[in-house]
Amino acid sequence: MSDKPVLSHDDAFAALDAVALDAVNAVERDAILAHAEQCTICRQELSALRDTAASIAFAAPPASRHAASDITRQRVRSRLLARAGTDRRVSALAWRRAEWIAAAASVLLVVSVGVLASVARDRENLRDALRAEADRGEHARTAADSLRVAVMSRDSLIAGLTGRDVAMMTLTSNGTKAPYAHMFWDKAKNTWVLVAHNMPMPKPGMTYQLWLVTPTQKISAGTFQPKDGDAMVRATYALPADQLKMLAVTEEPAGGMPQPTGPMVMAATH
Repeated sequence: MSDKPVLSHDDAFAALDAVALDAVNAVERDAILAHAEQCTICRQELSALRDTAASIAFAAPPASRHAASDITRQRVRSRLLARAGTDRRVSALAWRRAEWIAAAASVLLVVSVGVLASVARDRENLRDALRAEADRGEHARTAADSLRVAVMSRDSLIAGLTGRDVAMMTLTSNGTKAPYAHMFWDKAKNTWVLVAHNMPMPKPGMTYQLWLVTPTQKISAGTFQPKDGDAMVRATYALPADQLKMLAVTEEPAGGMPQPTGPMVMAATH
């Protein structure tokens, strides 16, 4: 950047007489001449002043010429210094304004980051809430499906126990608090429902097995384990009513056997 001061038209015009009298230093003279080169009015005025100065150069006493030169030089210097001070004040104000803008931008950046972080947290919280709501909805649907299945199973069980074509047989055994059970046989649907009570837990590695006994076969209707002394077995097997001779429950190895091998726990004859 050039250190040459830039003068306004009024300042340059007021200093033309000092330039004509060569009463300014080189920097001040260059600044005034630079303006005069661009300004027709100042250039013409400087030319006239120089002609006048040349004509009176030898008319005034030496001391007077020196005094006028000093006064003019001082006046021009004061104007130039005032101009430079104004420029410095303007520059300082510009710097202060720039610093304030930078500080405001920093504050705005911090606030913006905070707002964005808050928005991101709110969005994540909303996403979590939506996921939780979706999970609750899925759990509710699963519970409703399970309840519907349970109701259907209960209705089917009730129908199997109370239907018009249902026959009931009671299985018993000897002893105090001996196991007993009721078998509900729906002859129209070929379904069998055994409801047992007072059933002790079988020995380790053993299970209970239900048998449908005919004159020629012993048909397995499934295995079961009691819970708190109670048990229920459901089976589907087509069997002519005149073929059933006996119902029996035996204790067999876990997984059941193709034919009864263990002791009989309880039984009923048809």
